[in-house]
Amino acid sequence: MKKLLILEAFVALTVFANAQNIHFYGLLPAINQTGRISDKLNYNLFASTTIDALKLIENGKTYPATDFQLYLQPSLIYVHSPNLNFAGSYTYQRNNPFNPTFSNEHRLWQQAIFSFAAGNARVTNRFRFEERFIQNRTTGEYPLSYRARYQIGFNRPLQGKTLDPKEFYVNAYNEFYFSLTKSQRNALYSENWTYAGLGYNLGKMGRIELGYLFQTFVRNPEKDLRFLNLAQVMWITNFNFPKR
Repeated sequence: MKKLLILEAFVALTVFANAQNIHFYGLLPAINQTGRISDKLNYNLFASTTIDALKLIENGKTYPATDFQLYLQPSLIYVHSPNLNFAGSYTYQRNNPFNPTFSNEHRLWQQAIFSFAAGNARVTNRFRFEERFIQNRTTGEYPLSYRARYQIGFNRPLQGKTLDPKEFYVNAYNEFYFSLTKSQRNALYSENWTYAGLGYNLGKMGRIELGYLFQTFVRNPEKDLRFLNLAQVMWITNFNFPKR
């Protein structure tokens, strides 16, 4: 039994050592705009870009500094109650946008968010189901694939029970990604995103948030990984249409 455990540990270390994992470091600037259309209906517009800020040489291959992704996500939100809402969206994503090998993705998704108070903090649970149409550059087609995501988040003001202007707060989450279309995936559990950040309430100008986002992505059938270490800066604003 002892010899078997030693053998298994040796195999695991060998696989890890031979893994062609890639590590990138960069920035993710984003704008998150939310507003009320009516008592029960909100809108949201989220836009971001993911920038690989450093030229890297890993596993004998050179990766120049570049823009990895442009992302535009408008959505409509139905507010069922203060603790529960439902949303849907059409999302556009362009991978390697300034590279001749770019690819487009058109995405539909539906989600539910359930949140609850935990002392002075708020815990959120987000369930999202996606229909993805990712461009195949060889055939020119956009095959359909499915993905499920679950995010658990934590948000807490650092001064008092509520977040007032000119006060700080902390925000953190972990999100699990599951690719459901077997013919178009590298792994069932295909991605994981972990984030922790510090925010500041600007008052009428919204909020500004700075944090660290760590993304893990299974990049090929051999289960090699791509790690993204990102400094995320986000401007979060709110706008409500005036009542007539």
